[in-house]
Amino acid sequence: MNIILGIIQFFNKIFTQPIRLGEITISVNLIFTIIISLFAVILIARFFTNWLRDKLLVKWGFDEGSRDAIATICYYFAIALGFIIVPQACGLDIRSLSFLAGGLGIGIGLGFQGLVQNFVSGLILLIERPVKVGDYIEIEDLEGTIRKISIRATTILTNDGISIIVPNLSLVSGNIINWSYGNVNSRIHIQVPVSYGSDPVLVTEVLLAVARRESRVLSYPAPQVWLRNFGDSAINFELLVWIDQPKARLPIQSSLNYIIENELKKNNIIIPLPQRDLWIKNPEDLRTIFNPYPVTVPAPPQAQFSAIQTVEESEGLELEPTNHISLRDLLRKVVYFEQFTDLELLGLIEQGYRETIPPGEFIFHEGDPGDAFHIILSGSVEIISEKVNKHIRNLNAGDFFGELSLIMGIPRTAAVRTLETTILFVVDRNVFHHFLSSYPQLADQIAEKLVERKEELFQRQQLLREMGILGEEEDLDINPLLWIRKRMKSLFGI
Repeated sequence: MNIILGIIQFFNKIFTQPIRLGEITISVNLIFTIIISLFAVILIARFFTNWLRDKLLVKWGFDEGSRDAIATICYYFAIALGFIIVPQACGLDIRSLSFLAGGLGIGIGLGFQGLVQNFVSGLILLIERPVKVGDYIEIEDLEGTIRKISIRATTILTNDGISIIVPNLSLVSGNIINWSYGNVNSRIHIQVPVSYGSDPVLVTEVLLAVARRESRVLSYPAPQVWLRNFGDSAINFELLVWIDQPKARLPIQSSLNYIIENELKKNNIIIPLPQRDLWIKNPEDLRTIFNPYPVTVPAPPQAQFSAIQTVEESEGLELEPTNHISLRDLLRKVVYFEQFTDLELLGLIEQGYRETIPPGEFIFHEGDPGDAFHIILSGSVEIISEKVNKHIRNLNAGDFFGELSLIMGIPRTAAVRTLETTILFVVDRNVFHHFLSSYPQLADQIAEKLVERKEELFQRQQLLREMGILGEEEDLDINPLLWIRKRMKSLFGI
């Protein structure tokens, strides 16, 4: 028993024995108390910040990035406060450590300069928030989603599922593309080289159709096609589309490339290989140099027959004709556009858009505003009079309707309903206004074509007067061209 008491007294003396370091008096017991207390502070701070981030801030409606930033700042603030309060609460006068802190501060500043820079950079990221948790960023060759921002480093999860730790200094001082900052819409560029001799209007039409086939491509802003330059062996086009899913940028680009390759093949548009033409001025001299003693070996009859057959087959080999009817040809079927040049039609094709409508749905009703005209790319529709419930006629692929209502701004005189799933090319009033603003000289051509169809306007004179479009003193029989020009000017400002 005395031995046990002696051991206890011995350890008690060790733990409580004062140790003087200059003006500071400490003991082993005090050191252990401070360490355990600081450990408890860290656990409490972590529990509190997790509750704050996952419960309270979620309830208040904060986004993921804001929750993480607030929780991280609170976590480090609580730890810093604990490191100040706990030693004093345990009986250690930290004022006496000021001389030690001054000396160590210089050494720490020099020896841990990089760590301090990352620490300060972490505070900048958490306070200014140029990037936040959940953002999709690109830094140098690294691309991924931010999963955690700590005081020293940031964790980025790449598209391959790999977590990479990046020092905060790199995010503050380097160039970063933040695909999630502000407006998440972004534009991607796809290079498309085609062989010389390809029809630029057809290429543009095909590429725009490709963009509208990919569901993740935005309809507005509308896709664009640029003719970038004329290369050594190809005409270089560029397809530009807008997306709102920056994480899916590469998969969307891959999908578009697959569709482009398929559509170019269907339309007999060739993607050329880089090539050079070598012109030999004296082939006979070169033949004698490389083969001074030519030996002719007659081919076997069967080989000759096979060669002849192969040549005949190759001469008869042709590319399969495509059944594709270009929008340019369909637009030229519209009497108002038949005199347009290819470039003018290209402007209309670029600004119009495709619309897919399921069977049995009305495209518009009788009496609706005439704010668009349509070309049927595939499918069929029926024109009906809703007032008398009468079927008028059916329209199929290649037909068009609604052009007179669009150009003159008059209501629909009949309803149109799809008979099957139908794809339409639509030119609405905004598109047509922008088109005429770009090509104001075409307004006269359209007006002259309208005069040739003035019988349709004469049939609607009473309706135009009831709507106030045609004044009582105005008469289409006197000068229809002048009235049509005035009407188009009031509608489209040209």
